[in-house]
This record gives sequence, structure tokens and C-alpha cells, in this order.
Amino acid sequence: MLLQVVMPELSLDKARDLHSARQLAQSIPYELVLLDWWLEQSDGADAIAALRADGCSAPIVVVSGDDREPVMRRALDLGVAGYVRKSAGAQELIEALQTVLAGGKAFSPPSAPARSGLPPLDLALLYPSLTPRQIDVLQQLMRGHSDKQIARLLGIGDTTVKSHVRAILQALKVRSRGEAAHRARSDGAH
Repeated sequence: MLLQVVMPELSLDKARDLHSARQLAQSIPYELVLLDWWLEQSDGADAIAALRADGCSAPIVVVSGDDREPVMRRALDLGVAGYVRKSAGAQELIEALQTVLAGGKAFSPPSAPARSGLPPLDLALLYPSLTPRQIDVLQQLMRGHSDKQIARLLGIGDTTVKSHVRAILQALKVRSRGEAAHRARSDGAH
């Protein structure tokens, strides 16, 4: 929505899953593709490979909550034109897209701990009321994973993940997953 407001000259199409994205990319010659690294059951590597196999030659910019350096490096190795953190400000996102549309590359650095000069804190120390499994779920939330991805990664059911997420939101006194991740980072978690 931000892009439509700030860059009204852009025409945008949205896909909720890789299958839809592939259908769009096969039928429309896009100038730019924005891709969430964790798109439903696929990771960015699978999505990039599938789009390229389908003939999509547009520059790809990953916009993701997963700002781990190995993931960013993997995206770079796959030839993406940019990688922007979801937590990036509007101006950073706009500048990155303008850079890529002009033929350049744009990469956000991994986010730094909020407690400048101090080492990151362990989530269990920050939030002693959370169970070890809730800590695991919070770590995955901080990486931008969906409930289904968290369930798959931790080997638990979707319903169990949702229950843990509700408990985390209540314990951190926040209303959304994004707020929980932001709060944990602001409190100095790694």
C-alpha cells in the first residue's frame, strides 16, 4: 500500500503464493518483482529459481522480516538486485526500489541490536515468564516466519503455534506479531 501512495506511477500486482506469482510472471513482462523470502511453503531460493525457470528476467528485490546474514548472502548469491528488511523505513524502501529500477543494487545491512555497544540479550533472560517453546516461537516470529513455517520448523501443529503466539503477545503486552518482534529487538534480543 505504501508503494501505491508514494510511487503512484507504479502498476502493482500481488500474489499470495508461489503458484500465483508464477502465473503472473509467465503472463506479464514485469520491470521489478518484490518477493518475501518466506512465501507460504517456499523459501526465497525456491521462489527465485521457479520464477527464473518460468522466464522472468525482471530484477528481484527481496523484502523480508528475515534479516539473518546467511539468508541475505544466499539471496545475493542467487542474483537478486536487492534485499530490504520489512522493518526498514519507508524512505529506505523507496530508495532501494528506485536504485534497482535505475539498474543498481540495494541491500539493507542486517539490523543491529538496539542496545548500541552492548551484546544482545537472550530472550529467556528478557522474558522469564515465557516457556522454552514460546521462546522458540518468538525467535521464529523475529525472523518473519508465518505460523505454518514455524510449525514446520519446530515440528509442532499450527494450532499449537497459534496458542504460543497468543501467549507471547499477552506476555509482551503487544497486539501483533510484528509488535512482538519489534519489542524483542528494541529490548535488545538477538
